[in-house]
Amino acid sequence: MLKAVTPALPKLYGLRDALAEFADVLRDVTREAIKRKFGIDLAYDVRNKSFSKIEEVVTMTDDYVYRNVTVERGPLDTSGRLPKIVIRFKLGDEEVAHITVYWRGDELQAQFGGSREKAERLASVIRALGGKAEVKQDGDRWVVQLYTDGIIAIRHDGWLNAVKGFVKELKDKELISEDRYKQLVRDIEAGPNTVKFAGVEFSVNYGDKYSDIIQVRYTPTSEASKNAAVNALRAKGLREGEHFTVTEQGGYEIRVTKEAYAKAVETLAQVGLKEGEHYAVYGKRREIHVKKDRKDAVVRALKAARLKEGRDFTVKWSGHYVIHITYDGLREIQRMALGGDVEAERFIRELEDVLKRRHGDDAAKKLIEVLTPAREEGAAELPLAVYDDKGNIIARVVDLRYEFVENGKVVNQCAGEGCRLRIIVEYDAGGERRQLKMEWYWGRVQVKKGDATVTYYYEIARPTVKDDVEAAVLKALTGKAKRGRVYLLADQLDALRRFKPLKDAVDQWRAGKPQGQRDAQNAPHTSLNL
Repeated sequence: MLKAVTPALPKLYGLRDALAEFADVLRDVTREAIKRKFGIDLAYDVRNKSFSKIEEVVTMTDDYVYRNVTVERGPLDTSGRLPKIVIRFKLGDEEVAHITVYWRGDELQAQFGGSREKAERLASVIRALGGKAEVKQDGDRWVVQLYTDGIIAIRHDGWLNAVKGFVKELKDKELISEDRYKQLVRDIEAGPNTVKFAGVEFSVNYGDKYSDIIQVRYTPTSEASKNAAVNALRAKGLREGEHFTVTEQGGYEIRVTKEAYAKAVETLAQVGLKEGEHYAVYGKRREIHVKKDRKDAVVRALKAARLKEGRDFTVKWSGHYVIHITYDGLREIQRMALGGDVEAERFIRELEDVLKRRHGDDAAKKLIEVLTPAREEGAAELPLAVYDDKGNIIARVVDLRYEFVENGKVVNQCAGEGCRLRIIVEYDAGGERRQLKMEWYWGRVQVKKGDATVTYYYEIARPTVKDDVEAAVLKALTGKAKRGRVYLLADQLDALRRFKPLKDAVDQWRAGKPQGQRDAQNAPHTSLNL
């Protein structure tokens, strides 16, 4: 049984993953086609219809490995640059895989390098134990790498005890502090920090000693994985640039043949590129690592030296992408949940659970703070009592109205950069009826990207508050105020959207947001239009 199970694992996973990828593509295509033709959100999902048998076989195999595998931790090795241990996986008396776990000074890292067969077997064992692992080629080796979150995701008692034992030895040898040891143990025991939405698995983190920011991110290493995630999020109705952002990090790896290597290194030194600043050389593997913005310059220099791409060197992207769900995106998913979207409801529930389990009550409270505007949209009623710092009622907001303004004139509707949303607040104070007006418009920021300048738009209002009562009124409505000029941004408009008289107007104005632009090459480097 053991001899049959172990070699079969990679093939079973490969078949299951290929079928699952086909099912996901079919689901997304049918959803889009049905939505366009009939206007309903429905998809044909064949996962549970056609592939149940292969899933059943994979599940049975995973269960067998999970129940029968034993995990052995080797002794602490501090002879090298990084302290490490070797963890071995055994079925019966036979070792089926092993991986080395390092302490990098700021996080844990587990790594294996060897033959493709052994790497795929290790990845399959990790998956059977509940973790996630990807096999990548690195020169002549095949590599499996896990970092702290990936290590913690493996929920097998033998593995977790081995990792905790390693961490305790680091503490006993004074290689990590008592506080760092306790935090690592808490993280290991708390479990994974991931949540899934639209088929994409996001990691969740919360601030540090300098901030209280919730970060929900997915970091694919290939363009295909990035594109699949972006398309899935768009299919759910999320908008790139508003509800989620996509950035690239890392650079390029240039591999040079043995015959051309010396000439390549000499060429880069002669054309004014600085080693360590613009590129890094790894002589043993004959690799040149280049930052993204210097890749074209390096390739041109090599070609000018009569080195031919494909013959003398190859260029490969070695970085990764970061897909980040913004606070606006979290609020949009909350709206989906309130509208009956089961997947969105599960995402919000699991996100709150991960934050509380991994980071405590403060993180969970921060999430509630972020989501509250979406949860309260259209629910706030008038009149609204306004209080001073001592808790005394000093005014009451009795009416909220709006106007669309274009070219200084009130219009029925408008859109684009010249369209403004004027909100008129009427309140009673000191026995008289008063007004506070704020005019929302589209601010513009221009950022240089390569040879072009990209224009982004954001919502802003700059009312002038004349006294303490008016400041208290604005604070009651938006949560932000002071005397004098006040800068209000998206969070404050979200707060105003809670009120029924303004909700539809805010949505209509936001729907007319101007599109970002890519300007000519000689545009200014950065400019901000308030």
